[in-house]
Amino acid sequence: MELTFNSKSLDRVIDLQSIPDLSIADARKLHAELVVAVQSMDEKVTDALATEHNSGIPVDRDWVHRVKKKRRICVAFATQVKQLLDAPRQPELNFTAIYQRRLEELVREELGDTVYQEIKDEARDLALADLQVPVQGA
Repeated sequence: MELTFNSKSLDRVIDLQSIPDLSIADARKLHAELVVAVQSMDEKVTDALATEHNSGIPVDRDWVHRVKKKRRICVAFATQVKQLLDAPRQPELNFTAIYQRRLEELVREELGDTVYQEIKDEARDLALADLQVPVQGA
């Protein structure tokens, strides 16, 4: 099962494997959103446990488990994004690389992640067919 995070700040679903493809600006937005999400989950669990302690009404252990699982996922994403942000970057001096990155950003913005990924997969399959390389799943 692939871990995903539905980012409100980027308005798309991100999976762990796509983190290295994020622009630095998107990585910063995502990291800030993840930090806020983890802090919010910590506060809600702490509040629920304090309420349980004060009132004697037991907290829903399944809810606490679900929140802690979501927190672990957010921490995994935040760790990956932080590594991307902390990695030394080579300046993109190559026009083609800059153009491709900008084109990808614009196409994703216009078409959405799902359509973009479908087009990208189809292009890969066609390129492999042109090279007469077997396509997985076909």
